[in-house]
Amino acid sequence: MANHHDHSYKLLFSYPEMVRDLLTGFVKEAWVSQLDFSTLEKVSGSYVTDELRDREDDIIWRVHWGDD
Repeated sequence: MANHHDHSYKLLFSYPEMVRDLLTGFVKEAWVSQLDFSTLEKVSGSYVTDELRDREDDIIWRVHWGDD
């Protein structure tokens, strides 16, 4: 059964500024300071797994980390 807050969370996490603020505000790990938030890019949440199953995720973000 779907949680009635799903739409609110999807909207909240759909903004790169919010993702940045949540990571910098709540994740107290050194690697967060190495993220280049100007490279945040939303990517498709629809893909096929290695087991050839269709998969749908809510929101997936890509970000450069250090020199990677």
